[in-house]
Amino acid sequence: MENTRILWVDDEVDSLKSHLIYLESKNFTVFTATNGADALTILRDNSIDAILLDEHMPGQSGLDVLPQIKALKPSLPVVMVTKSEEEGLMEQAIGEDIADYLLKPVHPRQVLSSLTRVLGRKQLVSDRSLSRYQSEFRELSDSISTTDSWPEWVKVYKELIRWDKNLSGSDAESMRPMLDYQKEEANRIFSRWWSEKYPNWINSSDAPCDFSHQILEKNVSSHVKSGKKSVVLIFDNLRLDQWLELQPFFNESFRIESDNVYASILPTSTQYARNSIVSGMLPLELFKKYPDRWVLDTMDSSGGRNTHESFFLGEWAKIQKIENWSYTKVTNHTSEQKWVRQWSERKGDNLVVVVINFIDMISHAKTDQSIIRDIANSDSGFRALTHSWWKNSPLRSWIDAVASDGFDLFVTTDHGTISAKKPIPLKGSKNLSANMRYKIGRGMEFNIRDVGLSIDPQEIGLPSVVLGDKAVFAAESGYFIYPNQYHQYAGKFEGSYQHGGISMEEIIIPFAHLTPR
Repeated sequence: MENTRILWVDDEVDSLKSHLIYLESKNFTVFTATNGADALTILRDNSIDAILLDEHMPGQSGLDVLPQIKALKPSLPVVMVTKSEEEGLMEQAIGEDIADYLLKPVHPRQVLSSLTRVLGRKQLVSDRSLSRYQSEFRELSDSISTTDSWPEWVKVYKELIRWDKNLSGSDAESMRPMLDYQKEEANRIFSRWWSEKYPNWINSSDAPCDFSHQILEKNVSSHVKSGKKSVVLIFDNLRLDQWLELQPFFNESFRIESDNVYASILPTSTQYARNSIVSGMLPLELFKKYPDRWVLDTMDSSGGRNTHESFFLGEWAKIQKIENWSYTKVTNHTSEQKWVRQWSERKGDNLVVVVINFIDMISHAKTDQSIIRDIANSDSGFRALTHSWWKNSPLRSWIDAVASDGFDLFVTTDHGTISAKKPIPLKGSKNLSANMRYKIGRGMEFNIRDVGLSIDPQEIGLPSVVLGDKAVFAAESGYFIYPNQYHQYAGKFEGSYQHGGISMEEIIIPFAHLTPR
């Protein structure tokens, strides 16, 4: 703890001389204050690593000063020193985010132990994570190379997510290139495996996983028909690691009854996957049944590709004999606020489906806005941005209202996303689809070794653009670029988040059922 600066705030700090001398002998620099006002002045003028704060002081108590400390230095750890272990008092202190508390009278060694825990926890966690990852690296590598089933791939992906989050701190970050290699290798093998299995599974009733067009009927329909009012929250473009990041917010008012995953259909894009979710049909079925409501996936097509979701949901609800349903889509902060105000008018419905577009907007903004590129320059940065948005979103308080009104909650997404790193040259006509992770059309030229899957669209439940066309999907972190625009776009899209192709991040996605506390 060399060069560590602490501030001890106590109206009787002069009586703690022996404690101060002991801490200074352990290489702490100790600042002292006898009241909250002086403490705040010291905080403004000095770099402090932790605070020992007396709860019982004349005038402003420790609990009175604590919010002011947090407003000034939000991440500064505070150890509350109190004479009382009164339940209400400690609940209030913990609610204000204290790092630890000590009961008076305190011994110098107790104080040292608490400071060591508070200040050393991050490094201890980092060291422990580093050691564990080093020991488990070979085991994880073996799992990646031998995995050959859907449950096993889900387990591998969750392990990679866990390590991506746990490997933090300067020392642990030294292992990140190894983890990145493991993720790339896992996606290489997974993509090849999925390309082989998917064409059979998407047309089979015996597939080992649920797909986009099946999840509402299998998970929500019978629930609603049994009389349980339900909200289905569909985050556009939410990866599994982002859902795990958001879970603590939902745990405040809900219990997670089941936390499963399912497989997004190909292409892993909104036009296909989300239309399939709300309609309960594969895109080819939708095209055949409602040709006037399906927009062909070409660059020159006009009309919104997701403007008929409410209609598709209504048709699905008729088939399922579900009455009193509603659908809404929120795209920005203003529409989030508007939806919260409208909730009182909708909470009489039996089924409420809400699509949230914010994460998808962040993903696309990363391509065009340098500030988003800088903030979300990695998966951990993307998770942090998602966390910050939800923490401050009006929808967070609305979720509490959903629980209070007795609704069950289903949380899911239409697909995930992956950071694009490998440009793949592809030639084709202007009638090709515009997405960078897949192309549908005729007359394409590419190196078959560079793509994950090339197939007749109708074999996997997709409408054809023209007779004799092909559906081609990028695998791993690849993205398609026309050769004559290679240098223009390769740099622009390097590191951007894209979806539509084959990767664990895009395909293995969350579906959770939550019940009110």
